[in-house]
Amino acid sequence: MLWKTIHIEPYGVTVFDKEATTQTPEDDLGSSHGGWTTPSKVKSVASLRTVFLDSVSPPADGFGSDYFTVRTFSSWSWQHTVWSWWLILQMIIALLGIVGNSLVIIVLFTRRELSRSTDIFICALAAADLLASVFMIPHPVPLTVPSSFLGELYCKVVYNSMFRWVSFDASIFTLTAIAIERYIAVAYPFHFKYLVTRKRVVFVIVANWIVGFLITSFEFKVAKVDNFTNHCTSAFSSKSVQMLTGIILFPVVFVIPALLSLTMQAMTARALHRQSMLFRKEGNQEFASNPSARHLAARKRVLKMLFIVVLVFIVCWAPSQCAYFFYNLGLLPDSYLYSPLDNGLVVLSFLNSCANPIIYTVRYPEFRAAIRKLFSAKKGKNRAPLFSERTEGKPVKSVESGCNDA
Repeated sequence: MLWKTIHIEPYGVTVFDKEATTQTPEDDLGSSHGGWTTPSKVKSVASLRTVFLDSVSPPADGFGSDYFTVRTFSSWSWQHTVWSWWLILQMIIALLGIVGNSLVIIVLFTRRELSRSTDIFICALAAADLLASVFMIPHPVPLTVPSSFLGELYCKVVYNSMFRWVSFDASIFTLTAIAIERYIAVAYPFHFKYLVTRKRVVFVIVANWIVGFLITSFEFKVAKVDNFTNHCTSAFSSKSVQMLTGIILFPVVFVIPALLSLTMQAMTARALHRQSMLFRKEGNQEFASNPSARHLAARKRVLKMLFIVVLVFIVCWAPSQCAYFFYNLGLLPDSYLYSPLDNGLVVLSFLNSCANPIIYTVRYPEFRAAIRKLFSAKKGKNRAPLFSERTEGKPVKSVESGCNDA
């Protein structure tokens, strides 16, 4: 009896010293418990297989030495991680995302008693980006996966990075919810505190994660262990199913959130401009020092910052989402998947997970002050929300009343 890793070819056997990569199915190399076959019946494959050889003597029925016993053997085996340029960039982005989003969460957590809806949403956005960054860390890739429950679970969850994509979807939907919440706060300030309550905010955040999981759950159907190669594979049942999946996913996870976010940002900016013009029309000589004017200025700063966040999201995600959409439609060849171009576009989309804390730091002075206070010896007590105004829901003037007067 002898364990060997061999490369099966027609009319011959070549012995290799490499690790096992595939499992031989019963219909190709006989029974999984051992069976006789001839080399002429063995299909030529380009992968290594682990088989159990019992070639001490030919079978008693006199078929000759061209026959040998083959038994399949499957187990976990792992390959060494090759640190390519995209894996190195992915690791750097993951570390930046973990550090940056953790700081955002800590700063907002210290103000949790005074947090309002925008702060809660941005904290949820940072939490989704933090989890995405954690699941972005490269991990060892198996050479072989057994055809077992754990093997199937690995392929469906770990191999396809299910939790990472769920976190990405939750982040995208939360960003859209922030844009909608900002519009309601500016355009309908008198109704805001009744429409956007803490319970409803939490409900929307939880719903974003549930929807993200449901969208990604199709991976449970397409991902599995290939019994012939013992590799994780992700294949649709037909080309039409793949095209349908691409047609559904592209607008749901990118087009609709991007357009809705941009539309809400534009409508919010228009509402703020009308409020500003209303105050100036009334001839207020001390407009700059007016509390309502300062209130509008604070909202404009938040709006500009969030507009940059939305633009960065679109720039990071548009190339990879469009390319994957074209791939599902068959407009890009199969060789595109996992190519250097594909890896580069995926890394670009990953960059969005660490970009938001940098944007907050550069564009929002209040966030920089909060970070300094976090590491300062004089802690003090935070007396205001970070991204929301304390006067939110109690405006001096509103668009609704102003429009009626106009």
